[in-house]
Amino acid sequence: MAPSLFDDHGYQDVPNRESGINLSAADDRTLRMAMPPVDGALLDALVRYQEAFLAHVGSDRGAENLARAHALAQTASGLEARALEQGIAMLRAFGGRRWTARKLDDKLRQLEAAPGASEASAEDLRTRVRDELGKQERETVALGRRYGEAALALLREREASLLDLHTRMTGLLSQG
Repeated sequence: MAPSLFDDHGYQDVPNRESGINLSAADDRTLRMAMPPVDGALLDALVRYQEAFLAHVGSDRGAENLARAHALAQTASGLEARALEQGIAMLRAFGGRRWTARKLDDKLRQLEAAPGASEASAEDLRTRVRDELGKQERETVALGRRYGEAALALLREREASLLDLHTRMTGLLSQG
């Protein structure tokens, strides 16, 4: 990929490492410029939003209750709507990739520990799981292009608690 117009205009935190025709890299760089800088304070506010949302939503999954829980949680987070939505999208992308990687890693451990693990079909399945796990790891690393390397490092530091929240939010929002 050719050097970007923005390479000399303050966006060097998103280096242009692509040499092929990977257009998603250019998209990621563009999206990175639209994203507010991710630091500990923003991440704390996003976590506050999710925790408050979960606390306020209760057992009623009706649209009005979800809207009320969202409004109360946004107030608790102290974030403007745009920053909140961009941040939640980042958390969903990271959480989804890491949740999938953990499930694949668990499956790979089960396959390796299973009796009769030397069969050709079992080896084929292990290979497919390893390949998909590698893909998830590469896609997680690619999030650094979209959100910044520092943001990805911060997300990885808090991975366990973010995955817990991701699982709870997904469980709530995927019902019904």
